[in-house]
Amino acid sequence: MNDFFAPIYEGWGAFYLENFSDDLYNERLYIPIGWTLLLTALGLMAVYYYVINHPRFNRWFHWLIYVLVIGAINFAVAYFISYNEISVLYEEDPYSSEYYTFSLVNLLWALAFCLLFSFGIRWWSTNSSTTPIPQ
Repeated sequence: MNDFFAPIYEGWGAFYLENFSDDLYNERLYIPIGWTLLLTALGLMAVYYYVINHPRFNRWFHWLIYVLVIGAINFAVAYFISYNEISVLYEEDPYSSEYYTFSLVNLLWALAFCLLFSFGIRWWSTNSSTTPIPQ
């Protein structure tokens, strides 16, 4: 699974952060962060479309706020898991901005997967089937 998530998080080379990405890969941190990303995006979007599922919340801006909250959750997960696991490897932490960069990439992937999952599961929602974009 590490080989599945690593290219996604590294953007097939575009987001590769030299030593930091190597540490994430070697410590197998892509796996828990990647699964958290997929499960929160799919699970919380299902909650939006099938549990919340209220006419009051079927506007695009409600959807956007909800997706941004999911993105913030994934930002925090990526930051805290990577920081807690990698900072113990070094006496002086060589990374400072890399944690934020990686967390921002995780946030962007969360937004992308939320949009993708929205188009996949919204059709059976009684009140939000046209959110975020009308058919």
